[in-house]
Amino acid sequence: MEFKRVILFSGYTAFNGILPPEEFKKFAAVAAETGFTHVDLGCSMLERSRHQLPNNGVWCKDYDFYPEYTAAFPGFFKFYVPGALKAYLPEETAKRNLESMHVRAEILQSLGLKGSFLGGEPQFLPEKAFQDHPEWRGARCDFAGRSQVAYWSPCIDQPEILSLYSEAANALCDAAPCIEYVHMLTGDSGNGICWGELYTGTNGPEFCRNISTEQRVSTYCGVLTDAMKKHGHEEPMAVLHRSPPWGRSVPVRKVPGSPGGTIYSARGYQDKPVCHEDPVSILEEIAKADGFENLIVNIEAPELQMRRGGIYPEVIKSALGSKPRGTTDIACRIKSALGKSMPEADAEKMTDGFFLVSQALKDYQTTLSCNFFYGNMSERWLTRPLLVCIPPMDSEETAFYRNHIFSVNGESAFRDYLDFHGGRWVRFGKTREEAFYSAFICANIIGKLDKAIELFGPESDAGWRTRALRVLVKNIRHLLLFTYYHDQLRATGETPRPAVQQIMRAEVDNCSEMITILEKGPANVIHLAETKEMEHTFRFGPDLADQLRLKQKLMFDHWHDLDDVLTGKKPPVE
Repeated sequence: MEFKRVILFSGYTAFNGILPPEEFKKFAAVAAETGFTHVDLGCSMLERSRHQLPNNGVWCKDYDFYPEYTAAFPGFFKFYVPGALKAYLPEETAKRNLESMHVRAEILQSLGLKGSFLGGEPQFLPEKAFQDHPEWRGARCDFAGRSQVAYWSPCIDQPEILSLYSEAANALCDAAPCIEYVHMLTGDSGNGICWGELYTGTNGPEFCRNISTEQRVSTYCGVLTDAMKKHGHEEPMAVLHRSPPWGRSVPVRKVPGSPGGTIYSARGYQDKPVCHEDPVSILEEIAKADGFENLIVNIEAPELQMRRGGIYPEVIKSALGSKPRGTTDIACRIKSALGKSMPEADAEKMTDGFFLVSQALKDYQTTLSCNFFYGNMSERWLTRPLLVCIPPMDSEETAFYRNHIFSVNGESAFRDYLDFHGGRWVRFGKTREEAFYSAFICANIIGKLDKAIELFGPESDAGWRTRALRVLVKNIRHLLLFTYYHDQLRATGETPRPAVQQIMRAEVDNCSEMITILEKGPANVIHLAETKEMEHTFRFGPDLADQLRLKQKLMFDHWHDLDDVLTGKKPPVE
């Protein structure tokens, strides 16, 4: 297959942590050998942008979680603060980020690679900026069902705003002259253009109502490509795109007016929070990109997955050479890649195991319409104890998990295990009946993972990682079943005591399995924050094992609550 650009997107620092330059150089070198032409430099951002968060990102009463999305996305003003914005944005943080980008850009140039910059724009600005400069206020760009306050992006039709982006883009390209491709999400996660496709409905100031989307976006992208052209790039590409379905491979839906060719974004069926390999779906998804001009390959944890001698470089290189053609061809490619480092019989078993993992994750994501990235982590399902009588939200014993639950509806959401960023809108758990049915689907998925673990060997690298995946699916299954019975108890005052307590015990044992994986398995099975202060809604803390022990303790301390409710010693569950 032939592509104009083959871009490696290794995920954002806010989710995975930043790799030291020496680790970045290792995976970038492997990327070059594999056939990638570009490596993303958005990962140069040192940490999520705390200045966009309430209380500097530390949980407090009425904490608004919506900006957590935006804080994770790189943006131009997070690497360079123009003079007119210095009163509103942290200049020193931007300087550190730009230096980080410069170091990594020099590494790419030394390897003959070009840079890309993937992020989100135009991102909302602090309200003070709009109070001081009313003409800057563009579209409302938040999600009314999730945010606590309204957020506004700058109007990119205003000449002064365009000038700020031009200044920042030139600064980035001066620091990283290898940048030849810019790709910005808009219309989602606190980014949005005036009169564009927005969660709050098409909106913007009267100033630019009659400017077409094509003209608006073309002018903006022209500002970005002009900065790249100054460094000798003849055909640089700048794209604004509307959010595709999260966690899936899709043709990129560019906003009208974005120049350049077609783009396909390929990724495996699952990434966060477990770092694992899925060569089957990577090959399947790259095959779908045939005929597109540009290919982005999403590979989280590049220090694991893009290492010399690893399976990903081998199979991706083969896919870029010739299109994978069906299941048999994919199996042969994976077995051949594995056979370079192990006996044929072992390579065959590993191949079978990878197919089982891929099918399990495909079932999980397509049948249940669920991403692990959200529930187990951002709703803290993994660390939330299953309690019949849930303590108040402001209780000290809930703090270790409460502070990082993406909560929109406050106390009511806190008491609903399946509230999911604003409601039970995920297909697998909208109603009690759906939750019960989905739990049986989870059982089938767990069965596939069981077989894969047997083929890999439970204490092999792939075995440990697949065991972690199994913990997450079991966690979801237990949550679904517990919610089914908990809802029944709320509605009728009755529920089957043995069934509920069997679920609770199964989840306690499931926590023990994850503790074992964290303490005895490979160090990077799950991307953990380096420090407790860096834990947030999209990243577990370094003390995850201790949090799981605390979850177990709380469940045991409250084990008798169900008995007391059923016998009338405690009031009915609200």
